[in-house]
Amino acid sequence: MNLTDIEIDCICDGYVQSAAKIRYLRAMGLIVHIKPNGRPLVNRAHYDAVMGCGFNITCPSSEHEPVWGVHKK
Repeated sequence: MNLTDIEIDCICDGYVQSAAKIRYLRAMGLIVHIKPNGRPLVNRAHYDAVMGCGFNITCPSSEHEPVWGVHKK
């Protein structure tokens, strides 16, 4: 099993381009493969081994969830 795109986006917070995310992940010591669409692909077991088994990926939930309500100014 691999990390999802959302998890990778949370790890690489601040980086927009896939190439920058790949460089950042490789600098962390991870083995990164490249998907056909150019996005990084990281094995979850390898990520856990490098970062420590108990490391939890946290990201602001509001950034990656759809907005279901009406926005008020």
